[in-house]
Amino acid sequence: MDHRLKSLLVVLTLVLAAGFIGLVAGNGGITGGAITNTIACYEHKDCNDNIQATEDICKNPGTLNSLCINKPTN
Repeated sequence: MDHRLKSLLVVLTLVLAAGFIGLVAGNGGITGGAITNTIACYEHKDCNDNIQATEDICKNPGTLNSLCINKPTN
């Protein structure tokens, strides 16, 4: 089998596997993320997920690079 065909089959298999894993994980596909031009948070309380066992953190508050992190406290 030609090495280009083998490479194409390997890449196609990896892309399909990533897509399948994304669908099984329930996040809508390969990435599951959305690109938006909005500010996610201005302070830690904006990231409250209402789960007592997580620390709610706003990284880069008030910027387009802001994001919420909800990490376990234990």
